[in-house]
Amino acid sequence: MKDNDAPPHISYGELVELASWGIFAMHYGKNSIRDIRYKELREKISGNLVENAYKKGLYTGSPGVDIYLMLPYLSDEEMENISKIIVNKFPVIPLGNHVNVSAFFRYLYGQKEKNGIFNSSAYFEKRRKQSIDLSYSRKFVRFLFEGLEKINNFYGLSVLCEMRAHRLGDEAIINKDLNKLNKMEEEYSQSVRYAHKCNSYKQMFTPYYWAFRYFQKLGDRDKALAYSYLMLKSASRYCPDVRPGYQTKVRHCVIYIKEKDAMGWKKFSKKILKANSTKCVKIIVKKFGKV
Repeated sequence: MKDNDAPPHISYGELVELASWGIFAMHYGKNSIRDIRYKELREKISGNLVENAYKKGLYTGSPGVDIYLMLPYLSDEEMENISKIIVNKFPVIPLGNHVNVSAFFRYLYGQKEKNGIFNSSAYFEKRRKQSIDLSYSRKFVRFLFEGLEKINNFYGLSVLCEMRAHRLGDEAIINKDLNKLNKMEEEYSQSVRYAHKCNSYKQMFTPYYWAFRYFQKLGDRDKALAYSYLMLKSASRYCPDVRPGYQTKVRHCVIYIKEKDAMGWKKFSKKILKANSTKCVKIIVKKFGKV
């Protein structure tokens, strides 16, 4: 239970109701959960909004924020019950748009800012000065992981491992904690392994990108190069389309390798362009990869 006397923003019963809606997005396209359930949901709850919930529970990644705010007030049994509701409604087939699922997991750690410590130098300084207790979040995430594992929901496990790795990476950089850096690497690798079990193409290469970014920020050239090469190799096989977010990630890796390992890049880029690489990788290599 929470140490101070401040009341929770909603009741446990209201949190159960929010969880029963499942994870959905507000404004995303054809492959998001919104398109399957959002209209029906709005009609169903039009006269029964949870008035005190964060944005009344109607936000991308709902009910992540509300769960996070409630965690200090919940018993282990209540946490496990909420996790079971989420697990039972969690998508099994990888989505074309992962924003709502990623936001949900990010919110469970109280992380509203996308890209974590890479968001901006100001945000990094803010996080560096903060002392955030993630013990409640990690306990709840363990319940989620165990539930997803029991039903072999490899898509959920893949995204969850990637999110766990992000938070470990933040802490590793901020606190210069090499143990957490090692755990971060394992979580990213596990995310990729799960992705291959469910054909979640995004998770087959983006975890390597984030590992590259953390080692780049740490100043570990060898590790950063290793993961940037691994990311490009994987993206050249699995990157599903040319959306801007994927192009940006590929571009960051190309520019880093070209700057830090010009000779290695010259050989590697020729192989990439000759091979049957994905369109996204070929576009960026041709545009930014000239030595």
